[in-house]
Amino acid sequence: MDFGVHVFGVGAMADPDALSQVARRAEELGYHSVFVADHVLLPTHMASRYPYTADGHFPFSVESDWIEPLTALAYLAAETTRIRIGTSILVLPYRNPLVTAKQLASIDCMAKGRLIIGVGTGWLEEEFRLLGVPKAERGVRTDEYLALMKALWTEEAPRFVGRFFQVADARFFPKPLQKPHPPLWVGGESTPALKRAATLGDGWHSASCAVTELPHKLDQLKTLRTQAGRPWTGFTISIFPTERLTLELVQRLEGMGVQHVMSPVYHPDPSRLMERLERFAREVVEPANRA
Repeated sequence: MDFGVHVFGVGAMADPDALSQVARRAEELGYHSVFVADHVLLPTHMASRYPYTADGHFPFSVESDWIEPLTALAYLAAETTRIRIGTSILVLPYRNPLVTAKQLASIDCMAKGRLIIGVGTGWLEEEFRLLGVPKAERGVRTDEYLALMKALWTEEAPRFVGRFFQVADARFFPKPLQKPHPPLWVGGESTPALKRAATLGDGWHSASCAVTELPHKLDQLKTLRTQAGRPWTGFTISIFPTERLTLELVQRLEGMGVQHVMSPVYHPDPSRLMERLERFAREVVEPANRA
């Protein structure tokens, strides 16, 4: 089992020293990956319901520093040597996919092939409005952007005709170091999100999944992968379970086919986060690795 650490890059964890210290310590402790989150600008008044808390409340202050995730990953690429670095998640429809593909390919080269690209469609209506992107188009844009980025990363002379973007008579370099491209882990719990993960992704990255719901979702993913003619082997299941993550639960999840779990160590205070990081490593990561 691989263990990821979500540091978000918010508030005190937007500080470069805190960000690098936590990432390097996670690397030393045997964690597999470290992730940062994505928001561009937050509305002062937020009516949208946050999908990952029981009451729908957004758990961060809109006044907090929120480091841009791809900038943070480029920094972490230089500050670490082994741990994989990724987004959890990058809101793809917010961005120009040509520029985003370039940034991600460059980060993968600078990180020497350690990038994981967690992507999603987003949820915050007010942020879509501020960015001038219709929220109603978020799904079709995400699908098109994923297909376009793959073409840029894998084709010598990329050609693409979509609803929003067209590419011809152009070259795109550098290509990512990982072949055919860095792993794309698609987030989301809905049926459209599962379909997107199965048909366009290399993994499913769940931000909130009850263990009791997991078998049904895995069955859905397997069916969708089969219908798309894509093999189940090599498809990564990454989850953040809603239940308390113990060694026993990790072993149970591994038996169900989960390969990656997000560790419940986040705290807005970097020193407290570091304490949790070390305690979880002693209690779960190290015993699981030995087993």
